[in-house]
Amino acid sequence: MRRNQDLLPKHTGLTVGGNIKDVKVERIGNVTIYKRGAVYYLYYRENLKTQRRRVEGNLAAAKATAAKVSAALDEERPSPIGFKKISPSECVTGFLSYIEDVKGLAWRSVDRYRAALDRLLDYCKEAGTKSVDTIDQGEVEDFVKWLRGQTRARNGSDHGTRDSYKTGGIKFILSTCRTLFNWAGRRRMLPPYTENPFSQFPIDQLRDPEADEEEIRVFTPKQEEAFFAACSDWQKALFVPLATYGMRVGEWSHLLIENVNFAEGTIHICSKPEMFWRVKTARRRKLPLTDEMTTLLKKLIGKRTAGFVLLNEPFYDGVQKPAMKFKTDRDFRRHLEKIVADLEAKNPQVGKREKRRAVSMFCTSMGQVLVRRVQAAFCELTEKIGCPEFTRTHDLRHLFATRAQEAGTNPIIVSQITGHRSLDMLRRYTHPGLAATRKAIEQIGLVSSQAAGKQS
Repeated sequence: MRRNQDLLPKHTGLTVGGNIKDVKVERIGNVTIYKRGAVYYLYYRENLKTQRRRVEGNLAAAKATAAKVSAALDEERPSPIGFKKISPSECVTGFLSYIEDVKGLAWRSVDRYRAALDRLLDYCKEAGTKSVDTIDQGEVEDFVKWLRGQTRARNGSDHGTRDSYKTGGIKFILSTCRTLFNWAGRRRMLPPYTENPFSQFPIDQLRDPEADEEEIRVFTPKQEEAFFAACSDWQKALFVPLATYGMRVGEWSHLLIENVNFAEGTIHICSKPEMFWRVKTARRRKLPLTDEMTTLLKKLIGKRTAGFVLLNEPFYDGVQKPAMKFKTDRDFRRHLEKIVADLEAKNPQVGKREKRRAVSMFCTSMGQVLVRRVQAAFCELTEKIGCPEFTRTHDLRHLFATRAQEAGTNPIIVSQITGHRSLDMLRRYTHPGLAATRKAIEQIGLVSSQAAGKQS
């Protein structure tokens, strides 16, 4: 008996007995339209494989889509509704490789993305999600509920006190997932014509259940004065440049002696590929030396001809000596390349993490200051001056941007100093205080009163 003899009329997608099954509706070129229940599907062969794709809408929509697919196949183009089903772990691995090896993001940025996406993978494992194309907005909402019930140690550490995720952390995870799905869509890993579920979710509207939005803190002039008054000589060497230029901590801790040009009066901020370190925005820039910075840098460098400008406290105090001496920083960088080459000679399959770890260990033995040591010193000082609410060295970068704006500095010049890629990002670092706000209101009021006086 032919298959369509036991079907109800009008292609209901049901057998005479009321069972759901694929019902052939029509064939358009190389594409066959089937109906299952109330849903239409397209069947066709692409790359020697049978494809079965769901089509949203009625029969007219199914026919129109089938015609587009058939035309694409006739012209040997990829099907406009084709996509590659891929597991969450495969998707995340591909994305991390893309941002590291193609976009060339700094390894700390890659690690932050990895930590955020590990949470998505943990959720998918618990929820039994086997393919990224099955994640919809409803599942994103379930993911947020799941995140609110999770705990983590500060900065993703395996040790330390664990606490619930704050809204800021959840927002970062969701925005990272949104970026991941945008990339997956471009790589044809998601169904065509479907929206990114993380873009549909109102990430910016998330709030802590029992807390106001976290206030960005910037030192008042008195707090700033107290902070630097409490610094030891070594701590001043740590923090004065960060506040003077709004530098990132990594830019200061990776600065080599060859990057300081006293004759030209500049500091050159640039990436250090031999150390597996890049400037976050990949923007090379030169900063002018002030008299204060010239004096500080000459003291830090002394008679040394190579190595890091800023040395860790034991090296600064002379308790420890650098592991090796080099005539120039070029020789130092060549030695770092040799460390990697030796690792590759011993193990051709050695990964980038192992290479980076070996280079980092040698740099530490040369006196490089670790970022976590800078962070610890900052928290020690803010606790000492009675401002424990300041917990991030990055607050000094916010301080610089804010002070520059309050002083009326051209935002373009400020972004050139800080290395921000856009003025919008610079805006996020600028937090005018009450005094600056009062001054602006008074100026506006003065103009308004003068205008009113002229009219009268």
